[in-house]
Amino acid sequence: MWYNISMAVRGRLFSFARKHGPGRRVHTDFSAKEAVLIDSNEHRSIRRPDGSGTSGARSAGSAGSGQGRKLNRAGTPHTGSAPHAGGAHAPSHSGESHSGAARGGAASGARSSAPRGASRANAKNGPSRISSSPRRSSRPAGQEPGEGGGKKQSKGMRIFKGFMKFVAACICLGVMVGSVLAVLLSLYAVEITANDAELLDLTNLELAQTSQLLARDHDTGEWVVTEEWHDSNDREWVDLQEIESNPYLKWAFICVEDKDFYEHSGVNFKRTFAAGVNYIATKLGFPIYDSMQGASTLDQQLIKNILGDDDVSVDRKLREIFRALGLDKRYDKDTILEAYLNTVSLSGSIAGVKAGASNYFGLENLAELSPAQCASIAAITKNPTGYNPYTNPEQHLQRRNWILQLMHEQGKLTDSEYEDAVASPLVLAEEKEAEVITTSSNNSYFADAVYKILQQQLQDELGYTAAEAHNLIYNGGLRIYTTMDPFLQEEMEKIMLNADDAIPALWHEEEILQSQVPEPSELENIVVNDDGTYKTGTNDDGEPVYYYNARTQAAMLTMDYSGQVLALVGGLGEKTTDLGLNRAVAPEYGGTQRSVGSTMKPLAAYSLGIDSGLINYSTALPDMGVGKIVKENLRSSYPQYGSKMFENDAPEVLANPDIWQDWPSNYERTYEPGLITVNTAIAKSKNTIAVQVGQRVGKDYMYSFAHDTLGMTHLTEADADYAPMVLGSLSKGISLMELTAAYQMFGNGGEYVTPHLYTIVEDAVTGEVILDNTVNVVHTQAIKPSTAMIMNRLLQGVLAPGGTAGTAIHPEGEMEAAAKTGTTTDNHDFTFVGLTPYYVTGVWWGYDQPYDFTDVKRGQNANPIRYAWKNYMDTVQADLETKSFPVSDDVQTARFCAESGELAVNCPNTAVGYYTADNMPGYCTLHP
Repeated sequence: MWYNISMAVRGRLFSFARKHGPGRRVHTDFSAKEAVLIDSNEHRSIRRPDGSGTSGARSAGSAGSGQGRKLNRAGTPHTGSAPHAGGAHAPSHSGESHSGAARGGAASGARSSAPRGASRANAKNGPSRISSSPRRSSRPAGQEPGEGGGKKQSKGMRIFKGFMKFVAACICLGVMVGSVLAVLLSLYAVEITANDAELLDLTNLELAQTSQLLARDHDTGEWVVTEEWHDSNDREWVDLQEIESNPYLKWAFICVEDKDFYEHSGVNFKRTFAAGVNYIATKLGFPIYDSMQGASTLDQQLIKNILGDDDVSVDRKLREIFRALGLDKRYDKDTILEAYLNTVSLSGSIAGVKAGASNYFGLENLAELSPAQCASIAAITKNPTGYNPYTNPEQHLQRRNWILQLMHEQGKLTDSEYEDAVASPLVLAEEKEAEVITTSSNNSYFADAVYKILQQQLQDELGYTAAEAHNLIYNGGLRIYTTMDPFLQEEMEKIMLNADDAIPALWHEEEILQSQVPEPSELENIVVNDDGTYKTGTNDDGEPVYYYNARTQAAMLTMDYSGQVLALVGGLGEKTTDLGLNRAVAPEYGGTQRSVGSTMKPLAAYSLGIDSGLINYSTALPDMGVGKIVKENLRSSYPQYGSKMFENDAPEVLANPDIWQDWPSNYERTYEPGLITVNTAIAKSKNTIAVQVGQRVGKDYMYSFAHDTLGMTHLTEADADYAPMVLGSLSKGISLMELTAAYQMFGNGGEYVTPHLYTIVEDAVTGEVILDNTVNVVHTQAIKPSTAMIMNRLLQGVLAPGGTAGTAIHPEGEMEAAAKTGTTTDNHDFTFVGLTPYYVTGVWWGYDQPYDFTDVKRGQNANPIRYAWKNYMDTVQADLETKSFPVSDDVQTARFCAESGELAVNCPNTAVGYYTADNMPGYCTLHP
């Protein structure tokens, strides 16, 4: 291929010489492999058929031809009879004749067409080159062709030609690669902007339709609107003319956010390049700027405001760049600026400059805003929480004054206007303060979860992009029929508001990488030294960190026994952020997954043990470990063993017996003598008995049951072991919704039902069903109804005397209740699941960054969340009819010996157990 390219380039050069050489043509002397320029008149004299003019023979050797003098190749005059200086063309020498013939071979076509007289003349005077005049040779006398300077020149020319070939090849390759990349980039741009005309329709942006969330009223059962979604719920659209009635307002935004707004075509490539370089440098550990630099123009920010497409990724940035370029082509600058100033977020549900002026300064006329007030409104948008003038006035003032400085430097404020504005105090509309704080988050945690799940479902089932799904949900005029019980949701929110700090904060300092904090002042609860500087340090890997004060957090979720999620709250205290961290749901929906401790025991080990007939209600087992693990304080010395369990008689154990301890141990680190029955083991949450039951069931069976039947899809293959499947020491954890949904089977006859938050999504105008979520709700008979009843009775023992929760946690009244407590081995997480005939509720309590509770407060237990559940149930069940859990006709009761677990005969201590006819214990052999 490269040879073809080089020959093509060479051909182009020869054609150029033929076309542009003055009075000359190109001839190739193939014997010397050189291109020789020949005077066109000389060429004509050779080829003239009628013999007129000067023939080649005459030119070469006839002294009396009467021809005028010609110029040789060097341009010096000579006569046709003068011999060549180098002798290369001198006649009458046979050696030279052969050489001349060889060199003249390339011009045989010219000679064959010459007249006979010319041929005879050539014969007479000896072989001759085409040229009619002898040419002066550059070789010294007697030097053979190809020697001396000619050789050096030929080698240099070859190097030069080779280099030029390489350059030409590189240029061609670059052009081809660049063309391919340009085509691919163009196709990518066309694909990602295909629907932009519809998604980014600024003409109809003001008329976007509100979507509604509906739920059945707790008392009447009628559908009621619980929440509404719109990209800007608290906004009043104003045209640019009204905005420009204030000479400072638009410039406050332009000066700080995009000073080149009126010059660029939607993207500031210089700032984008600088931001990209700084991003890469920061990732490599040597940032160019102190903080991450933004590069978004107003066009790009408007796109994020409309589409909610704010993922931190290169792909998102490319989408945004192409969309901004397209937006700038479709709309003029004034239209774009008007849309931006009406959609810009100013904390919570407040959007647009009109709403900002009203909420923060009590002004309905934008023309009345002072320069300082305009700068204040512009200051909020960078971080509506961090620069909220009510909650963070100092940070707000710093940014406001910086914006005023920019306006002054860019000529939008005079010296006196700037000085007055900077000196003006921050005066807010006091009557609006409470309203702003309470509406800082518009959506409930339940609504946040609906949004996240619905957005993902639209992508998975209908092929929407994330931006298209967001636009449909917020502006598509949808009716979303949810499973929420508004009364339960309201009461749960009151409990989780935690106004009395019933669930204690237990503050402690935590580390956060400095690279993750672009603006330290925006980090909530950052630790500050006495001199006002931020407390810093390094982590175990030597990376620089800041410190912040962290408190415990919690989540709660309630379902009925048909898979409907009735209420959920994903955090303690006042909710201040929409679509923030929601600890009640899975990570893909904006939530978390954690280990669940002993709440895992009933789900796989005990339920499958009873369902398979491997154990019964009162099976008695010894309170002892099943194997050995290395003592915790010695594990660093024996890394090859880690926390792996070995059999009691394993060679590793026998070889070095002093380094091992029994596994598992119980929470209280002690073992009871004798046998312990299953009902007592569940009530007291004995790890030893649970693991022995798990061994009978098998770790693979437990894993597949939990993962495939009970919908715990966040389990990993590493969880297919006894510690995860029995004791809840999970590799990555599960969500609170997964845990709560799994417990349904103990209150509805053994059925697992897919948890869901909504049923139907339809168009509010046409009534067209966009999504029917009921088809995704699957009912699975997970365990036998008899097993479900027996397990329910076992779990009721947790709320009985001697249970881990005890009678104090039992809800008021005669309503039955069952529960299970959970604490992880490392004391990082507390969980609790409570069941009544109406509801199943899960609660989690811990730190967002896992941390040992006992390092903050020795002896801390899960009582705070247990009482939270009790108080919540006391309220929501106060007016409900008393009823019982479902029963199975296959279950019968019998008294058993509390010591042996066998059917009582003459036993001093007995209790009532629940059995199926095919899984009854034998009669007591201790007391025959």
